Amino acid sequence: MSTSTTPCLRLFAQRIAIVAATAFLTSCLGLDVADPNGLSINTVFNNAANTEAALVGSWKAYTELNRLSCPTLAMSVWGNDITTTSITYIDYSVEPRIPINNRDNVNCVSRYAYYVAYEAGAAAREAYQGILENNIKFGIVDAVSPNGRDTPSRLIFSKFILAISQLKLGLNVDQAAITDITTPTSASGKEMKPYKDVVANAVTQLRSVIADARAAPDFTLPPTFLNGRAITRDEIIRVALGYITRADVYAARSPAERAAVNWAAVLARLDSGITRDFGHQADPAIAGTGSTYINNSFAQNTVRISNRLLGPADTSGQYQAWLAKSIADRNAFTITTPDRRIHGATNSVAGTRFTRLTTTMGSATNGPYLTSSYRSIRYLNIAADSGNRAFVVAMSMDEMKFIRAEALFRVGRGTEAAAILNATRVAAGLRAADANGPPAGRDCVPRKDDGTCGDLFDAIQYEKRIELYPLEGDIPWWDQRGWGKLIPGTPIHIPVSGRELVTLGLPYYTFGGGGVGSAP
Repeated sequence: MSTSTTPCLRLFAQRIAIVAATAFLTSCLGLDVADPNGLSINTVFNNAANTEAALVGSWKAYTELNRLSCPTLAMSVWGNDITTTSITYIDYSVEPRIPINNRDNVNCVSRYAYYVAYEAGAAAREAYQGILENNIKFGIVDAVSPNGRDTPSRLIFSKFILAISQLKLGLNVDQAAITDITTPTSASGKEMKPYKDVVANAVTQLRSVIADARAAPDFTLPPTFLNGRAITRDEIIRVALGYITRADVYAARSPAERAAVNWAAVLARLDSGITRDFGHQADPAIAGTGSTYINNSFAQNTVRISNRLLGPADTSGQYQAWLAKSIADRNAFTITTPDRRIHGATNSVAGTRFTRLTTTMGSATNGPYLTSSYRSIRYLNIAADSGNRAFVVAMSMDEMKFIRAEALFRVGRGTEAAAILNATRVAAGLRAADANGPPAGRDCVPRKDDGTCGDLFDAIQYEKRIELYPLEGDIPWWDQRGWGKLIPGTPIHIPVSGRELVTLGLPYYTFGGGGVGSAP
Protein backbone atom coordinates (compact mmCIF):
# COMPACT_ATOMS: atom_id res chain seq x y z
CA MET A 1 0.00 0.00 0.00
CA SER A 2 2.95 2.37 0.19
CA THR A 3 3.06 3.06 -3.54
CA SER A 4 -0.51 2.48 -4.66
CA THR A 5 -4.02 2.98 -3.43
CA THR A 6 -7.62 2.74 -4.53
CA PRO A 7 -9.63 5.65 -5.93
CA CYS A 8 -11.93 5.30 -2.92
CA LEU A 9 -9.08 5.90 -0.48
CA ARG A 10 -7.91 9.05 -2.30
CA LEU A 11 -11.41 10.55 -2.18
CA PHE A 12 -11.73 9.29 1.37
CA ALA A 13 -8.78 11.41 2.40
CA GLN A 14 -10.33 14.48 0.79
CA ARG A 15 -13.56 13.99 2.74
CA ILE A 16 -11.90 13.83 6.15
CA ALA A 17 -11.50 17.60 6.20
CA ILE A 18 -15.29 18.05 6.29
CA VAL A 19 -15.93 15.13 8.68
CA ALA A 20 -17.54 13.09 5.96
CA ALA A 21 -14.68 10.70 5.47
CA THR A 22 -15.87 7.68 3.56
CA ALA A 23 -14.42 5.44 0.90
CA PHE A 24 -16.14 6.63 -2.28
CA LEU A 25 -18.18 5.18 -5.06
CA THR A 26 -16.01 3.02 -7.28
CA SER A 27 -14.85 -0.52 -6.67
CA CYS A 28 -13.59 0.06 -3.17
CA LEU A 29 -12.03 -3.38 -3.01
CA GLY A 30 -9.63 -3.00 -5.86
CA LEU A 31 -8.47 -1.25 -9.00
CA ASP A 32 -5.01 -0.29 -7.70
CA VAL A 33 -3.56 2.72 -9.46
CA ALA A 34 -0.39 4.72 -9.04
CA ASP A 35 -1.06 7.51 -6.56
CA PRO A 36 1.09 10.65 -6.96
CA ASN A 37 0.06 11.86 -3.50
CA GLY A 38 1.25 8.70 -1.77
CA LEU A 39 -2.07 8.18 0.01
CA SER A 40 -2.49 4.95 1.92
CA ILE A 41 -3.89 3.67 5.19
CA ASN A 42 -0.56 4.59 6.74
CA THR A 43 -0.80 8.21 5.57
CA VAL A 44 -4.55 8.85 5.79
CA PHE A 45 -5.19 7.12 9.11
CA ASN A 46 -2.11 8.29 10.92
CA ASN A 47 -3.75 10.09 13.83
CA ALA A 48 -6.75 9.75 16.11
CA ALA A 49 -8.60 12.81 14.76
CA ASN A 50 -8.59 11.60 11.14
CA THR A 51 -9.65 8.13 12.17
CA GLU A 52 -12.54 9.28 14.33
CA ALA A 53 -13.65 11.59 11.52
CA ALA A 54 -13.68 8.53 9.25
CA LEU A 55 -15.85 6.63 11.69
CA VAL A 56 -18.31 9.52 11.95
CA GLY A 57 -18.36 9.65 8.16
CA SER A 58 -18.94 5.90 7.87
CA TRP A 59 -22.15 6.19 9.91
CA LYS A 60 -23.32 9.16 7.84
CA ALA A 61 -22.60 7.23 4.65
CA TYR A 62 -24.54 4.21 5.91
CA THR A 63 -27.55 6.35 6.80
CA GLU A 64 -27.66 7.80 3.28
CA LEU A 65 -29.37 4.54 2.33
CA ASN A 66 -32.25 5.55 4.63
CA ARG A 67 -32.03 9.36 4.53
CA LEU A 68 -31.77 10.34 0.86
CA SER A 69 -34.46 10.25 -1.82
CA CYS A 70 -32.43 7.60 -3.63
CA PRO A 71 -32.97 4.75 -3.03
CA THR A 72 -35.63 5.31 -0.34
CA LEU A 73 -38.30 6.84 -2.57
CA ALA A 74 -38.20 3.96 -5.06
CA MET A 75 -38.24 1.34 -2.29
CA SER A 76 -41.11 3.07 -0.51
CA VAL A 77 -43.05 3.04 -3.80
CA TRP A 78 -42.30 -0.67 -4.27
CA GLY A 79 -43.38 -1.29 -0.67
CA ASN A 80 -46.78 0.33 -1.40
CA ASP A 81 -46.20 3.08 1.16
CA ILE A 82 -46.18 6.02 -1.24
CA THR A 83 -47.16 6.80 -4.80
CA THR A 84 -45.60 9.29 -7.17
CA THR A 85 -46.48 10.98 -10.43
CA SER A 86 -43.06 12.65 -10.66
CA ILE A 87 -41.43 12.09 -14.02
CA THR A 88 -38.12 11.68 -12.14
CA TYR A 89 -39.32 8.60 -10.25
CA ILE A 90 -42.22 7.35 -12.34
CA ASP A 91 -40.14 4.45 -13.67
CA TYR A 92 -40.53 2.88 -10.22
CA SER A 93 -44.25 3.55 -9.78
CA VAL A 94 -45.59 2.96 -13.28
CA GLU A 95 -47.95 0.03 -13.81
CA PRO A 96 -47.53 -2.48 -15.27
CA ARG A 97 -44.10 -2.46 -13.63
CA ILE A 98 -41.08 -2.08 -15.89
CA PRO A 99 -37.55 -3.43 -15.39
CA ILE A 100 -34.95 -1.34 -13.55
CA ASN A 101 -32.88 0.55 -16.11
CA ASN A 102 -29.56 -0.73 -14.84
CA ARG A 103 -27.73 0.99 -17.69
CA ASP A 104 -28.69 4.41 -16.36
CA ASN A 105 -25.48 6.02 -15.08
CA VAL A 106 -27.32 7.84 -12.28
CA ASN A 107 -29.79 5.08 -11.49
CA CYS A 108 -31.67 5.97 -8.31
CA VAL A 109 -31.78 2.40 -7.03
CA SER A 110 -29.01 0.08 -8.15
CA ARG A 111 -26.22 2.64 -8.15
CA TYR A 112 -26.96 3.97 -4.66
CA ALA A 113 -28.03 0.72 -3.01
CA TYR A 114 -24.83 -0.93 -4.21
CA TYR A 115 -22.10 1.69 -3.97
CA VAL A 116 -23.16 3.58 -0.85
CA ALA A 117 -23.19 0.39 1.22
CA TYR A 118 -19.63 -0.31 0.08
CA GLU A 119 -18.65 3.28 0.73
CA ALA A 120 -19.77 3.07 4.37
CA GLY A 121 -18.23 -0.35 4.92
CA ALA A 122 -14.91 0.56 3.28
CA ALA A 123 -14.53 3.65 5.45
CA ALA A 124 -15.11 1.61 8.60
CA ARG A 125 -12.81 -1.20 7.48
CA GLU A 126 -9.96 1.14 6.55
CA ALA A 127 -10.32 3.01 9.85
CA TYR A 128 -10.07 -0.30 11.71
CA GLN A 129 -6.98 -1.31 9.78
CA GLY A 130 -5.48 2.16 10.25
CA ILE A 131 -5.86 1.94 14.03
CA LEU A 132 -3.94 -1.34 14.10
CA GLU A 133 -1.32 -0.58 11.46
CA ASN A 134 -0.51 2.85 12.87
CA ASN A 135 -0.85 1.81 16.52
CA ILE A 136 -3.29 4.66 17.17
CA LYS A 137 -4.41 4.95 20.77
CA PHE A 138 -7.60 6.60 21.95
CA GLY A 139 -8.27 7.89 25.44
CA ILE A 140 -6.18 7.46 28.55
CA VAL A 141 -3.04 5.36 28.15
CA ASP A 142 -1.84 3.76 31.37
CA ALA A 143 -0.73 0.46 32.82
CA VAL A 144 -4.32 -0.83 32.81
CA SER A 145 -4.97 0.31 29.22
CA PRO A 146 -1.61 0.40 27.40
CA ASN A 147 -3.35 0.61 24.00
CA GLY A 148 -5.69 3.38 25.09
CA ARG A 149 -8.83 3.08 27.18
CA ASP A 150 -11.11 4.05 24.28
CA THR A 151 -9.38 2.08 21.54
CA PRO A 152 -11.53 -1.08 21.87
CA SER A 153 -14.73 0.93 21.39
CA ARG A 154 -13.41 2.45 18.13
CA LEU A 155 -12.49 -0.97 16.79
CA ILE A 156 -15.89 -2.36 17.77
CA PHE A 157 -17.73 0.55 16.14
CA SER A 158 -15.70 0.01 12.94
CA LYS A 159 -16.71 -3.65 12.82
CA PHE A 160 -20.33 -2.74 13.55
CA ILE A 161 -20.61 -0.30 10.62
CA LEU A 162 -19.02 -2.78 8.22
CA ALA A 163 -21.35 -5.55 9.40
CA ILE A 164 -24.57 -3.56 8.98
CA SER A 165 -23.37 -2.26 5.60
CA GLN A 166 -22.85 -5.83 4.42
CA LEU A 167 -26.28 -6.75 5.77
CA LYS A 168 -27.88 -3.90 3.86
CA LEU A 169 -26.32 -5.27 0.67
CA GLY A 170 -27.59 -8.76 1.42
CA LEU A 171 -31.14 -7.55 2.06
CA ASN A 172 -31.30 -5.31 -1.01
CA VAL A 173 -29.14 -6.83 -3.76
CA ASP A 174 -29.23 -10.26 -5.40
CA GLN A 175 -25.47 -10.75 -5.04
CA ALA A 176 -22.46 -8.88 -3.71
CA ALA A 177 -18.82 -9.20 -2.78
CA ILE A 178 -18.30 -10.22 0.81
CA THR A 179 -15.85 -8.07 2.74
CA ASP A 180 -14.84 -8.29 6.35
CA ILE A 181 -12.59 -6.31 8.63
CA THR A 182 -9.45 -8.06 7.31
CA THR A 183 -10.10 -7.55 3.59
CA PRO A 184 -7.08 -5.67 2.19
CA THR A 185 -7.82 -2.26 0.72
CA SER A 186 -5.59 -3.21 -2.21
CA ALA A 187 -7.50 -6.40 -2.96
CA SER A 188 -8.19 -6.62 -6.68
CA GLY A 189 -11.42 -7.88 -8.17
CA LYS A 190 -14.67 -8.92 -6.58
CA GLU A 191 -16.04 -12.42 -6.25
CA MET A 192 -19.82 -12.12 -6.18
CA LYS A 193 -21.76 -14.28 -3.73
CA PRO A 194 -25.53 -14.90 -3.60
CA TYR A 195 -27.48 -12.69 -1.22
CA LYS A 196 -28.06 -15.54 1.23
CA ASP A 197 -24.30 -15.92 1.67
CA VAL A 198 -23.91 -12.16 2.08
CA VAL A 199 -26.61 -12.08 4.76
CA ALA A 200 -25.12 -15.07 6.56
CA ASN A 201 -21.67 -13.48 6.56
CA ALA A 202 -23.09 -10.20 7.86
CA VAL A 203 -24.67 -12.12 10.75
CA THR A 204 -21.31 -13.75 11.48
CA GLN A 205 -19.72 -10.29 11.57
CA LEU A 206 -22.45 -9.00 13.89
CA ARG A 207 -21.86 -11.90 16.23
CA SER A 208 -18.18 -10.99 16.24
CA VAL A 209 -19.11 -7.40 17.18
CA ILE A 210 -21.20 -8.74 20.06
CA ALA A 211 -18.39 -11.02 21.27
CA ASP A 212 -15.84 -8.19 21.12
CA ALA A 213 -18.16 -5.83 22.98
CA ARG A 214 -18.86 -8.35 25.71
CA ALA A 215 -15.14 -8.93 26.16
CA ALA A 216 -14.25 -5.22 26.22
CA PRO A 217 -14.27 -2.92 29.25
CA ASP A 218 -17.46 -0.90 29.58
CA PHE A 219 -17.56 2.15 27.30
CA THR A 220 -19.79 4.91 25.96
CA LEU A 221 -19.22 6.28 22.48
CA PRO A 222 -19.44 10.09 22.42
CA PRO A 223 -22.53 11.72 20.88
CA THR A 224 -20.48 12.92 17.91
CA PHE A 225 -20.40 9.38 16.51
CA LEU A 226 -24.17 9.19 16.08
CA ASN A 227 -25.03 12.84 16.16
CA GLY A 228 -26.75 13.73 19.42
CA ARG A 229 -26.87 10.19 20.82
CA ALA A 230 -24.22 8.64 23.08
CA ILE A 231 -24.11 4.85 22.64
CA THR A 232 -23.08 2.46 25.39
CA ARG A 233 -21.41 -0.91 25.04
CA ASP A 234 -24.67 -2.59 26.13
CA GLU A 235 -26.62 -0.71 23.48
CA ILE A 236 -24.21 -1.70 20.70
CA ILE A 237 -24.82 -5.33 21.70
CA ARG A 238 -28.59 -4.87 21.73
CA VAL A 239 -28.63 -3.06 18.39
CA ALA A 240 -26.42 -5.73 16.82
CA LEU A 241 -28.92 -8.35 17.99
CA GLY A 242 -31.65 -6.24 16.39
CA TYR A 243 -29.83 -6.32 13.06
CA ILE A 244 -29.48 -10.11 13.33
CA THR A 245 -33.25 -10.22 13.80
CA ARG A 246 -33.67 -8.13 10.67
CA ALA A 247 -31.43 -10.57 8.81
CA ASP A 248 -33.64 -13.47 9.85
CA VAL A 249 -36.95 -11.80 9.04
CA TYR A 250 -36.34 -9.53 6.06
CA ALA A 251 -34.05 -11.64 3.87
CA ALA A 252 -37.06 -13.69 2.75
CA ARG A 253 -37.99 -13.07 -0.88
CA SER A 254 -41.33 -14.96 -0.78
CA PRO A 255 -44.13 -15.94 1.62
CA ALA A 256 -42.72 -19.49 1.77
CA GLU A 257 -39.32 -18.20 2.85
CA ARG A 258 -40.89 -15.81 5.36
CA ALA A 259 -42.95 -18.63 6.88
CA ALA A 260 -39.81 -20.80 7.13
CA VAL A 261 -37.99 -18.28 9.36
CA ASN A 262 -37.00 -19.71 12.75
CA TRP A 263 -39.59 -17.62 14.56
CA ALA A 264 -38.92 -19.23 17.93
CA ALA A 265 -35.31 -18.05 17.70
CA VAL A 266 -36.51 -14.58 16.69
CA LEU A 267 -38.73 -14.44 19.77
CA ALA A 268 -35.92 -15.51 22.07
CA ARG A 269 -33.53 -12.90 20.65
CA LEU A 270 -36.05 -10.08 20.93
CA ASP A 271 -35.89 -10.42 24.70
CA SER A 272 -32.29 -9.16 24.53
CA GLY A 273 -32.97 -6.47 21.94
CA ILE A 274 -33.09 -2.70 22.01
CA THR A 275 -34.65 -0.81 24.89
CA ARG A 276 -34.95 2.55 23.11
CA ASP A 277 -35.09 3.79 19.53
CA PHE A 278 -31.69 3.74 17.80
CA GLY A 279 -30.66 6.55 15.46
CA HIS A 280 -29.28 10.06 15.36
CA GLN A 281 -30.47 13.64 15.74
CA ALA A 282 -30.88 15.64 12.55
CA ASP A 283 -29.41 19.11 12.75
CA PRO A 284 -29.52 21.68 9.91
CA ALA A 285 -26.09 22.91 11.02
CA ILE A 286 -24.45 19.48 10.68
CA ALA A 287 -24.04 18.00 7.21
CA GLY A 288 -25.14 14.43 6.63
CA THR A 289 -27.76 14.28 9.39
CA GLY A 290 -31.00 15.47 7.76
CA SER A 291 -33.50 13.12 6.13
CA THR A 292 -35.05 13.87 2.77
CA TYR A 293 -36.90 10.56 3.15
CA ILE A 294 -38.77 12.03 6.12
CA ASN A 295 -39.43 15.21 4.15
CA ASN A 296 -40.76 13.12 1.25
CA SER A 297 -43.08 11.34 3.70
CA PHE A 298 -45.25 14.43 4.08
CA ALA A 299 -44.95 15.66 0.51
CA GLN A 300 -48.23 16.61 -1.17
CA ASN A 301 -47.45 17.57 -4.75
CA THR A 302 -46.08 14.68 -6.81
CA VAL A 303 -45.62 12.30 -3.85
CA ARG A 304 -48.48 11.12 -1.62
CA ILE A 305 -49.55 8.11 0.42
CA SER A 306 -50.28 4.95 -1.54
CA ASN A 307 -53.89 3.86 -1.71
CA ARG A 308 -52.62 0.38 -0.89
CA LEU A 309 -51.29 1.54 2.48
CA LEU A 310 -54.56 3.08 3.66
CA GLY A 311 -57.04 1.13 1.53
CA PRO A 312 -57.45 -1.81 3.96
CA ALA A 313 -58.89 0.69 6.48
CA ASP A 314 -61.78 1.61 4.15
CA THR A 315 -65.20 0.30 5.21
CA SER A 316 -67.24 1.87 2.38
CA GLY A 317 -66.16 -0.39 -0.47
CA GLN A 318 -64.38 2.43 -2.29
CA TYR A 319 -61.03 0.66 -2.06
CA GLN A 320 -62.42 -2.57 -3.47
CA ALA A 321 -64.08 -0.61 -6.28
CA TRP A 322 -60.74 1.07 -7.03
CA LEU A 323 -58.95 -2.29 -7.15
CA ALA A 324 -61.63 -3.72 -9.45
CA LYS A 325 -61.20 -1.00 -12.06
CA SER A 326 -58.75 -1.16 -14.92
CA ILE A 327 -55.62 0.92 -14.42
CA ALA A 328 -56.89 3.43 -16.96
CA ASP A 329 -60.07 4.03 -14.93
CA ARG A 330 -58.52 4.44 -11.47
CA ASN A 331 -58.45 7.81 -9.74
CA ALA A 332 -57.97 9.13 -6.22
CA PHE A 333 -60.82 8.35 -3.82
CA THR A 334 -61.97 9.12 -0.27
CA ILE A 335 -61.66 6.53 2.48
CA THR A 336 -64.35 6.00 5.10
CA THR A 337 -62.93 4.44 8.25
CA PRO A 338 -63.25 4.36 12.03
CA ASP A 339 -59.44 4.49 12.28
CA ARG A 340 -58.78 7.94 13.74
CA ARG A 341 -55.21 7.88 12.42
CA ILE A 342 -56.76 8.45 8.99
CA HIS A 343 -58.83 11.60 9.17
CA GLY A 344 -60.71 13.92 6.85
CA ALA A 345 -59.69 17.26 5.41
CA THR A 346 -58.27 18.59 8.70
CA ASN A 347 -55.79 17.26 11.23
CA SER A 348 -57.63 18.56 14.28
CA VAL A 349 -58.22 15.15 15.87
CA ALA A 350 -55.50 13.98 18.24
CA GLY A 351 -53.63 10.98 16.91
CA THR A 352 -54.19 11.80 13.24
CA ARG A 353 -51.37 10.53 11.03
CA PHE A 354 -52.88 10.94 7.55
CA THR A 355 -55.05 13.75 6.21
CA ARG A 356 -57.18 14.05 3.09
CA LEU A 357 -56.32 16.69 0.50
CA THR A 358 -58.83 18.23 -1.86
CA THR A 359 -56.19 19.29 -4.39
CA THR A 360 -55.17 17.12 -7.31
CA MET A 361 -51.64 15.72 -7.35
CA GLY A 362 -49.16 17.59 -9.47
CA SER A 363 -48.35 15.88 -12.78
CA ALA A 364 -51.48 13.76 -12.37
CA THR A 365 -51.66 13.51 -16.15
CA ASN A 366 -48.59 11.24 -15.93
CA GLY A 367 -50.89 8.58 -14.52
CA PRO A 368 -54.26 9.27 -12.86
CA TYR A 369 -54.15 5.72 -11.44
CA LEU A 370 -51.12 6.81 -9.39
CA THR A 371 -52.95 9.65 -7.67
CA SER A 372 -53.97 9.68 -4.02
CA SER A 373 -55.95 12.03 -1.79
CA TYR A 374 -53.83 11.42 1.30
CA ARG A 375 -50.80 12.95 2.94
CA SER A 376 -48.84 11.97 6.04
CA ILE A 377 -48.49 14.63 8.74
CA ARG A 378 -46.49 12.62 11.27
CA TYR A 379 -43.36 14.76 10.78
CA LEU A 380 -45.10 17.88 9.54
CA ASN A 381 -43.94 20.19 12.30
CA ILE A 382 -41.76 22.94 10.90
CA ALA A 383 -40.57 24.09 14.31
CA ALA A 384 -39.04 20.84 15.46
CA ASP A 385 -40.08 17.72 13.63
CA SER A 386 -39.24 17.79 9.92
CA GLY A 387 -36.50 15.68 8.41
CA ASN A 388 -34.10 18.52 9.09
CA ARG A 389 -34.72 18.47 12.84
CA ALA A 390 -36.24 15.10 13.70
CA PHE A 391 -34.65 12.23 15.51
CA VAL A 392 -33.83 10.02 12.50
CA VAL A 393 -34.66 6.50 13.60
CA ALA A 394 -32.55 3.63 12.25
CA MET A 395 -34.23 0.93 14.36
CA SER A 396 -37.27 1.46 16.51
CA MET A 397 -38.91 -0.21 19.46
CA ASP A 398 -42.12 -0.30 17.42
CA GLU A 399 -40.44 -2.23 14.61
CA MET A 400 -39.24 -4.86 17.06
CA LYS A 401 -42.68 -4.91 18.70
CA PHE A 402 -44.40 -5.76 15.44
CA ILE A 403 -41.78 -8.35 14.54
CA ARG A 404 -42.62 -9.90 17.92
CA ALA A 405 -46.32 -9.87 17.04
CA GLU A 406 -45.64 -11.67 13.76
CA ALA A 407 -43.38 -14.17 15.52
CA LEU A 408 -46.05 -14.91 18.13
CA PHE A 409 -48.61 -15.42 15.36
CA ARG A 410 -46.26 -17.74 13.47
CA VAL A 411 -45.69 -19.96 16.52
CA GLY A 412 -49.40 -20.20 17.32
CA ARG A 413 -49.64 -17.67 20.14
CA GLY A 414 -52.31 -15.52 18.55
CA THR A 415 -53.82 -14.16 21.75
CA GLU A 416 -50.46 -12.65 22.74
CA ALA A 417 -49.96 -11.25 19.25
CA ALA A 418 -53.39 -9.60 19.35
CA ALA A 419 -52.59 -7.99 22.70
CA ILE A 420 -49.60 -6.25 21.12
CA LEU A 421 -51.77 -4.84 18.33
CA ASN A 422 -54.55 -3.70 20.62
CA ALA A 423 -52.47 -1.05 22.33
CA THR A 424 -52.49 1.03 19.13
CA ARG A 425 -55.75 -0.30 17.64
CA VAL A 426 -57.90 0.71 20.57
CA ALA A 427 -56.18 4.08 20.90
CA ALA A 428 -57.05 4.69 17.23
CA GLY A 429 -60.74 3.93 17.77
CA LEU A 430 -60.69 0.38 16.42
CA ARG A 431 -62.20 -2.57 18.25
CA ALA A 432 -59.77 -4.92 19.97
CA ALA A 433 -58.63 -7.96 18.02
CA ASP A 434 -58.37 -11.48 19.39
CA ALA A 435 -56.65 -14.66 18.25
CA ASN A 436 -58.98 -14.77 15.22
CA GLY A 437 -58.40 -11.16 14.24
CA PRO A 438 -60.61 -8.04 14.28
CA PRO A 439 -64.29 -8.45 15.16
CA ALA A 440 -66.49 -8.86 12.10
CA GLY A 441 -69.01 -6.17 11.26
CA ARG A 442 -69.40 -2.91 9.38
CA ASP A 443 -66.51 -1.33 11.28
CA CYS A 444 -64.01 -4.14 10.68
CA VAL A 445 -60.49 -2.84 10.02
CA PRO A 446 -58.47 -4.02 8.21
CA ARG A 447 -60.30 -5.61 5.32
CA LYS A 448 -58.95 -7.95 2.71
CA ASP A 449 -58.79 -6.88 -0.92
CA ASP A 450 -62.14 -8.57 -1.55
CA GLY A 451 -63.79 -6.54 1.22
CA THR A 452 -64.17 -9.33 3.77
CA CYS A 453 -63.00 -8.79 7.32
CA GLY A 454 -59.29 -9.41 7.76
CA ASP A 455 -57.81 -12.09 10.00
CA LEU A 456 -55.16 -11.68 12.70
CA PHE A 457 -52.27 -11.78 10.22
CA ASP A 458 -53.94 -9.08 8.13
CA ALA A 459 -54.24 -6.99 11.30
CA ILE A 460 -50.55 -7.49 12.13
CA GLN A 461 -49.52 -6.35 8.66
CA TYR A 462 -51.86 -3.36 8.69
CA GLU A 463 -50.89 -2.18 12.15
CA LYS A 464 -47.17 -2.45 11.46
CA ARG A 465 -47.45 -0.52 8.20
CA ILE A 466 -49.61 2.27 9.64
CA GLU A 467 -47.60 2.66 12.84
CA LEU A 468 -44.11 2.48 11.32
CA TYR A 469 -44.63 4.83 8.41
CA PRO A 470 -42.15 6.38 7.82
CA LEU A 471 -39.28 4.47 9.45
CA GLU A 472 -37.05 3.31 6.60
CA GLY A 473 -38.01 3.10 2.95
CA ASP A 474 -36.73 -0.44 2.48
CA ILE A 475 -38.62 -2.08 5.38
CA PRO A 476 -42.06 -1.90 3.68
CA TRP A 477 -40.51 -3.32 0.51
CA TRP A 478 -38.87 -6.15 2.45
CA ASP A 479 -42.14 -6.84 4.29
CA GLN A 480 -44.33 -6.72 1.20
CA ARG A 481 -42.13 -9.18 -0.71
CA GLY A 482 -42.03 -11.55 2.28
CA TRP A 483 -45.80 -11.29 2.71
CA GLY A 484 -46.47 -11.72 -1.03
CA LYS A 485 -48.06 -8.27 -1.38
CA LEU A 486 -45.87 -6.64 -4.03
CA ILE A 487 -47.55 -5.45 -7.20
CA PRO A 488 -46.78 -8.09 -9.88
CA GLY A 489 -43.59 -7.23 -11.75
CA THR A 490 -42.05 -5.30 -8.85
CA PRO A 491 -38.37 -6.23 -8.34
CA ILE A 492 -37.80 -8.53 -5.39
CA HIS A 493 -34.16 -7.47 -5.24
CA ILE A 494 -31.77 -5.07 -6.94
CA PRO A 495 -29.08 -6.03 -9.47
CA VAL A 496 -25.43 -5.18 -9.09
CA SER A 497 -25.03 -1.65 -10.43
CA GLY A 498 -24.62 -1.54 -14.20
CA ARG A 499 -21.52 0.60 -13.75
CA GLU A 500 -19.97 -2.13 -11.63
CA LEU A 501 -20.90 -4.82 -14.15
CA VAL A 502 -18.99 -2.88 -16.80
CA THR A 503 -16.02 -2.36 -14.46
CA LEU A 504 -15.83 -6.07 -13.65
CA GLY A 505 -16.52 -7.24 -17.19
CA LEU A 506 -19.71 -9.04 -16.17
CA PRO A 507 -22.81 -9.44 -18.36
CA TYR A 508 -25.56 -6.86 -18.04
CA TYR A 509 -28.72 -7.92 -16.21
CA THR A 510 -31.60 -6.39 -14.33
CA PHE A 511 -34.81 -7.25 -12.46
CA GLY A 512 -38.48 -6.31 -12.51
CA GLY A 513 -41.13 -5.91 -15.15
CA GLY A 514 -42.24 -9.52 -15.03
CA GLY A 515 -38.92 -11.12 -15.86
CA VAL A 516 -36.46 -12.84 -13.54
CA GLY A 517 -36.38 -11.29 -10.08
CA SER A 518 -39.95 -9.98 -10.28
CA ALA A 519 -42.86 -10.43 -7.91
CA PRO A 520 -45.25 -13.03 -9.38
